[in-house]
Amino acid sequence: MKKITLWFLVLTVILSTFSAFMIAQAAEPVTITFWHHTYTVATDWMRQQVKEYQKDHPNVNIEIVEYPHGDYEVKLRVAIAAGNPPDIINLLDYIFPEFYEKGWLAPVEPNSFGVEDQQGVIDLFEKPCLEGMTFDGKVFGVPAEYNTFVLFMNKKHFAEIGMDAEKLSQEWMENPLTWDEFFVLAKKLEKRDASGRIMRMGFNWVWGLDPFWYAQQYWAGLRQYGANVIGQDGKATINSPESVAHFMDTWYRLVKDNMGGPDIATQNPVYAFQDFMNERQSMCIGGPWAPAAWREDAPEVYENFVVAPIPQKDPNNPKNFVHTYALGVSSGSKVQSEAWEFLNFLLSKPGEMYKVAGYINGREGIFNLPDIEEALQGSDVYVQSYKTGEFVWRSKTWAQEGDIIKKAIEEFMQDGQVKKHLDEAADEINKVRGY
Repeated sequence: MKKITLWFLVLTVILSTFSAFMIAQAAEPVTITFWHHTYTVATDWMRQQVKEYQKDHPNVNIEIVEYPHGDYEVKLRVAIAAGNPPDIINLLDYIFPEFYEKGWLAPVEPNSFGVEDQQGVIDLFEKPCLEGMTFDGKVFGVPAEYNTFVLFMNKKHFAEIGMDAEKLSQEWMENPLTWDEFFVLAKKLEKRDASGRIMRMGFNWVWGLDPFWYAQQYWAGLRQYGANVIGQDGKATINSPESVAHFMDTWYRLVKDNMGGPDIATQNPVYAFQDFMNERQSMCIGGPWAPAAWREDAPEVYENFVVAPIPQKDPNNPKNFVHTYALGVSSGSKVQSEAWEFLNFLLSKPGEMYKVAGYINGREGIFNLPDIEEALQGSDVYVQSYKTGEFVWRSKTWAQEGDIIKKAIEEFMQDGQVKKHLDEAADEINKVRGY
C-alpha cells in the first residue's frame, strides 16, 4: 500500500510539472520590442538577461534594437509620430515631462513589481532617482542608470609629474579643487611635440555629441556659480553674469589657454571618452557607466584609473549633477503588462548589472550591496557626489532649449564672444517658451 501511495505522489508531481510546462508552451506568443541607446557592454548583458527570462517565459520574445545616443532620440520620435512606437523605451530623465504631456507613456503597473500601489514602486528605488518621471503620484519610468559625475584620472600620467593620484583623491574629498587649481593641474599633465602641438591633453570636455551630453557637463558648474537656465519667471537666464563667468572660467578657458576644445577632441557617439581611453587625455569628467567600456576596450587604462571629486567654484558649498537614464513603456504598447514584468526582472539584479554592464540602476540600498562595494572603485566619492547632485532643469521644450545652448557653446568656442552668443541663446529660448 505504501509503494502505491509513493508512486501516486511521484506521478502527481510529474503530471503537475508537465502540465505547467505545457501551459507555458501553450501561452499566447508575445513579442516585446525594446529600444535602447548603443552601449555595447550594457546591451550585451541585457541580451543575456533576455535568454534567462525566456527560460521561465518561453512564449515571450524580446527584440532589443539599439541606436547611438544622438540618433536614438530622433528615431524614437519618428517611430512614435508614425504610430509605431517600441514597447519599451530608454529615456533620459529630462525627456519625461514632454513625453508625459503628450501622452506617450504608460504608468508603471505595481503588480509587475510585486507591490500593491504606486507608493510601493517609489519605495523600491533610491531617493531622488524617480524625480522627474513621477506625475500626479504615478511613476512612468524606472531607472536603468542613476548617475552622478566624478573626475577620472590616469594615475600613470600623474606619476610622470611626481604626483600620487590616489592620495590626491582622498585629499580632495575633504578639500575639493577649485576650477582654477584644476586647470593649472591640467596644464602640468600636457605633453607637446617639438613644434608645440598637443600630443596629450590634461583635460578636455566631450564635444560634438547631443545637447544633453553638453548639459550634463555644464550643469554642475552653472549651479556652482549660482546660475540657471530658466528663471523663476519662466524666462531664460542662460546669459546671466554668473552664467557668462562660468562658461568663461570652465569652458572657453580651454581655448584661451590653448589646452583643449572641440578642434582637438576625438568625437565618438558610443564611447564619449575616447581620448581618455586612448591615453590622449589625462583627466575626464563622467559617470559610473564609463569604466565598464575601459575594461573591455582599454584594459591598461582600466587598471590605472582613479576616481576623485569634480572641481568646485566654492569648495565649502559643493554642487554636482545627477541624472537617470530610465526605462518606460509606450502608452501605445499592446503588451504593457508583459513589458513591465520583464523590466522588473531586468532591474532585479543590481549588483550583477553594475559589475557587468556598468549601470547603477538605483534600487533601494544599492550602495550597500557587496557586489557594488567590491566593483565600484571610488564608491565613497560617488556617494558624496550623489548627495550634492541636482537634476538639470525641467521643461516641456527641453530638447529645443538644450540644442540652442549647445549651438551657442560651439559658436563662442570658435570666436570667444561668450556673452554675445549666450544673449542670442536666451532670446531664442524665450521665443520657444512663448515670451
